[in-house]
Amino acid sequence: VQVGAVIGRHAIINSGAVIEHDCRIGDFAHVAPGAALAGGVTVGEGALVGLGARVLQGLSIGAGAVVGAGAVVTRDVPDGVTVLGVPARAVGR
Repeated sequence: VQVGAVIGRHAIINSGAVIEHDCRIGDFAHVAPGAALAGGVTVGEGALVGLGARVLQGLSIGAGAVVGAGAVVTRDVPDGVTVLGVPARAVGR
């Protein structure tokens, strides 16, 4: 966890996860093992970033959204949307 990062209440940051500078992790969010959030990423309340996923700089993961294992997020993810793949694509709500 780097400088300027803010971690919400009851958020889970698992082993091997990388949280770069100025990220904001919402309450009850979960960042799985090996996930990496580049600088300035926002993860909304209750969102899940899966095992080994990557989120590029400055993007937002909406409240209640799910980023699947190994996904590479190249665009903002709206609230409640599930994304999978490389690059990550929406597969459901």
